[in-house]
Amino acid sequence: MSVESTLSLIRLPNLDVRPCKACYACIMGGSCPAGDHMAFLKDQILQSDALLIAAPVYFLGAHSIIKRILDRGFLFYEDAQGNEQKPCVLVNVYGIEGKMGVASQTLRALAGVLCLDVKASVSLKAALPGEVLSDQRNIDLARKLGELIFSDKATKTRTGCPYCGCEIVRLRGKQLICTLCHGSFALDAKGRPVRGKAGWEIGTVKFVREHSAWLRGMRDKYMANRKELLRLSLPYKDIGTWIEPPKSND
Repeated sequence: MSVESTLSLIRLPNLDVRPCKACYACIMGGSCPAGDHMAFLKDQILQSDALLIAAPVYFLGAHSIIKRILDRGFLFYEDAQGNEQKPCVLVNVYGIEGKMGVASQTLRALAGVLCLDVKASVSLKAALPGEVLSDQRNIDLARKLGELIFSDKATKTRTGCPYCGCEIVRLRGKQLICTLCHGSFALDAKGRPVRGKAGWEIGTVKFVREHSAWLRGMRDKYMANRKELLRLSLPYKDIGTWIEPPKSND
């Protein structure tokens, strides 16, 4: 069954997304002082019914705009209930066969911060502008993903973390530790994941609440100990020379 929908597009690299200054204003119920396009992006995501997040692979990672948005991810926490379980599809576009690096994890991390329901995460080989359309299989896949995003179905994760689907892990003895949710698991004789200890429930309102509480606790800890931390830091204050680029004459 087809669903009538309107496709709205945002070219993320064109947005002004400034570095997070760790002021914790958003966590403490205040407004972010950055004054960039994050409020616009936040509102557009909240108003949407579903999201398609796509990014090219640059040097074995997703385009840097994804990380810049992630660094400001605390801003999305107040919208967690409005965004929770909103369907999304993640698309990585790469050039060299099999060389996707950590791109898929970065998109999953963004989806987790937004509390989205990841219906599918796909990687398409297409290095040149428009090249993705030269393969009929990609066009067929796009049609299937369009049907999937508003359905009750989701693609099954056959590889990666059995909790969150992330494909990048660390080895700890015989255990595999997910680098996203930090759950642990092992592989059976047939290479199938066997769950160990669950990690963060990333992508849920519960996770957002717990993480927000931890962040507020860390801020309170800093405020209580800042004089001592400053005392420890002062002996190193004037060691070394800061190097800066020359100032423009404009």
